[in-house]
Amino acid sequence: MISRDEALNIILQETPLGNVEEKYILDSLSRVLSEDIYSKDNLPPFSKSAMDGYAIKSEETAEALREAPIEFNITGIIKAGDFFEGELQKGEAIRIMTGAPLPKGADAVIQFEKVKIEGISLFVYDKVKADRNVIKRGEEINSGDLALAKGTVIRPFEIGLLASLGYSKIPVYRTPTVALIITGDELINIEEELYPGKIRNSNEYTLISLLKNAGLKPISFGLVKDNKNLIREKIEEALKVSDIVVTSGGASKGDYDFVEDVLVELGADIKFNSVAIKPGKPLTFAVVKDKLFFSLPGNPLAAINTFQEFIIPACDKFMGKKRCTDILPVILKDDYNFKKGKRMYIYVNIQKVNGVYYGYRIGWQSSSGLASVTEANGVVIVPEEKSCVKSGEILNGYFIFS
Repeated sequence: MISRDEALNIILQETPLGNVEEKYILDSLSRVLSEDIYSKDNLPPFSKSAMDGYAIKSEETAEALREAPIEFNITGIIKAGDFFEGELQKGEAIRIMTGAPLPKGADAVIQFEKVKIEGISLFVYDKVKADRNVIKRGEEINSGDLALAKGTVIRPFEIGLLASLGYSKIPVYRTPTVALIITGDELINIEEELYPGKIRNSNEYTLISLLKNAGLKPISFGLVKDNKNLIREKIEEALKVSDIVVTSGGASKGDYDFVEDVLVELGADIKFNSVAIKPGKPLTFAVVKDKLFFSLPGNPLAAINTFQEFIIPACDKFMGKKRCTDILPVILKDDYNFKKGKRMYIYVNIQKVNGVYYGYRIGWQSSSGLASVTEANGVVIVPEEKSCVKSGEILNGYFIFS
């Protein structure tokens, strides 16, 4: 049995960076840039008005006073999308809309509410500084500048910038395809009525949801009976169509737990088969034919916990993402007792009160149950050397499934 940190380090060492593919920008959301992107243009491509108002020469307002305003002659209008061919002359002003190009000769825009209009005359009562209400050419970014660095996660902001720069496709790291195989004679499909000795197959739905929530591609092979030949057949199929294979159940040492036997037959390099965490101790990780293989426990909460702790970080590395969990100091509101020697994950309801995070008990909690954890929105982590924690203690915690 190895520690959680040892297990994660082994997994990340074995996880490759995915290949690069070119994607349409709207299909690149949450993907990671595989190379630097440089600006093709100046943004904005011309100096423009930041307000609805009047374009003027600022120097002509140097002597403006409330009792002695400067008069300008309004000679035209420029709306967004237009371009003024001429040049602003001394004593002239041009009505201009937000986003419209600043006319040649003008260096400031005074907003409507700051002036008085009488016919075609404009009266300015205060001195206007150069560049007032003007967004200059290239103020956002200049042609040739680095726009987005390699390793950037694409969000709606980045997609908008890429569109502004004329990029319809970008190079990103590929998203891994993850195959799911759920094993267990005790499992039945969720539409079936329960009968003695059987439980419904919740893990398939939970794991697919976790994968989709992380922006990943699941391929489910459904339920497989505890039959070594059937399990081997499904694993071999899964290895052909995926980058990562995940099984649920069959990871322990029982008479009908065949996953590790199949891995040995396939010549897998089994890195470990037990991790000092709870829930989730019976976790197997192997490399099979250059593919990553995870055999998760069959108990639902144990499967969720190991998935979050080990599979999501591996998928993030494959996609070029830097793993970042926002760790919070959480004050416990209840006591907990357990055996020391394993890192404990306690699912709690985290509430923020006056800037302080508190973790509240959610009720009965077992690796085999999910009903009470539907009340949880976070986890607190108890170090391996502790056998109990008391109300008022501060532990590291984080929100889940955000």
